[in-house]
Amino acid sequence: MQNHGILQAVLPWEDCERVIDRASAIRLGDEFPSRPIHGCAHATLAILYVHPEEANENWFAGFYHIDADVMEIHDGLVTLKESRPRAVQG
Repeated sequence: MQNHGILQAVLPWEDCERVIDRASAIRLGDEFPSRPIHGCAHATLAILYVHPEEANENWFAGFYHIDADVMEIHDGLVTLKESRPRAVQG
């Protein structure tokens, strides 16, 4: 918990659900965890924050630990980025 985090992405729900499996999300509560996450099997971990205004019937507001390999999530984000049409500059 003394390491600095890196913001990887801010995503709309449809993209978030393509990258993150809801079944792997463990809700931690309304506040960012101040202690190591019990049972976390990964050296590096992924945290998802759902803003109260963005919450829905599947995702409640608050912080979630995503119990998945961070590199798999990163690869999903890269794939998402590559699938986006590039802006035409003129």
